[in-house]
Amino acid sequence: MKIKGQSGSPDLQTQLESLLDQVWRSEDDWQLWDRIDAAVQQDALRTQRASSATTDLAADAQPADG
Repeated sequence: MKIKGQSGSPDLQTQLESLLDQVWRSEDDWQLWDRIDAAVQQDALRTQRASSATTDLAADAQPADG
């Protein structure tokens, strides 16, 4: 960080850059977690559909009473 003058605190431009960097990193993390959540949800739906299809096939394979 740049230090301006003798005050020991960073100048306003440096503070803004640091804040924006933190925001961008947080957004990247959120997007990563959103993609992970979507993949997990998609896998859960795929598993649910597969078990549903298996149940439907088993029901179709049973002979009808008559």
